[in-house]
Amino acid sequence: MTPALGAAERQVFLLAVVALVSIWLGLGAGLGASATGFAWLLWPDARAGTLDTATLLRALLWFALAKGIAAAIALPRGQVARLLGRLRGSEAVARQRGLLLEEMSHRVRNDMQRLIGLLQAQAGVEPAAAAALMRAAGRLQVLGRVHRRLARRGGGNAVDSQAFLDGLTDDLRAALLPESGIALTVSAESHPLPVAVAGDVGLMVNELVTNALKYAFPRGRGGVVRIGFGREGDGYRLAVADNGVGLGHARLDVANGGSGMRLVRALASQLGGRLEIMAGEVGGTLCVLSFPVVAQGGGALEEGPPEPEARDDRRSAQGA
Repeated sequence: MTPALGAAERQVFLLAVVALVSIWLGLGAGLGASATGFAWLLWPDARAGTLDTATLLRALLWFALAKGIAAAIALPRGQVARLLGRLRGSEAVARQRGLLLEEMSHRVRNDMQRLIGLLQAQAGVEPAAAAALMRAAGRLQVLGRVHRRLARRGGGNAVDSQAFLDGLTDDLRAALLPESGIALTVSAESHPLPVAVAGDVGLMVNELVTNALKYAFPRGRGGVVRIGFGREGDGYRLAVADNGVGLGHARLDVANGGSGMRLVRALASQLGGRLEIMAGEVGGTLCVLSFPVVAQGGGALEEGPPEPEARDDRRSAQGA
């Protein structure tokens, strides 16, 4: 037969029982185990009629220790359970918010495409306003590209300049150079641009390229329009150059008086930048926009890795 436990052994054994029961079943069960142990500890002395003050104090101290163990184990367990519950609730809210944003983004893209289609269709039936309508459609397509790139990244507040301008150049090449002898090329560095800045840069590229195609290559003349973007000192430099007929006074007056150039100058001012139009180094015209590197919220924009995108390399392809 197994010998009976001594007083010290009973106390250690019961403390272990209290700890295990508190882990498995919580504070109430742990206190129940400690109360049971308290009675078991006192019972032999009580039956013998030898319950003295010292024994009672030892029992009370043991009971207080058992309660402390039960509370120390069970209360954090409850806090963890409540924290997990809040985290699960937060995850559910985040999932719902993500679904709502995805649905809203999808609707915005669809509405924008419908509006672009409407403008293009209207241009087909109103020859007098066709140029203005197609230009408006082109501007919407630029903003649509910014929106699509953000949606592809799953949100965020910045787009990669290289991927954005490469894709925009492909769009412009397909829309404006289907059957011409003019090449459109791009060389852009990879930098994160805030959404608003990317939209403004895209609109300016759209206007400057459209302006070059309209005025630099008269009577079916061929040539090249080059887009460049990168860091220069403490700012960014956007350049659109052509090797067309150059800066004749007539061309400069007409170009500067158009709505496209007025928009470009307004956007340059909005970015806190400076727009310069000058003769190119090898003929033609060079338009340069310099603007500071400023993030949304006024801080310096932190550089990050380029946004990956599967695309074919058609930077120097000619529209033919």
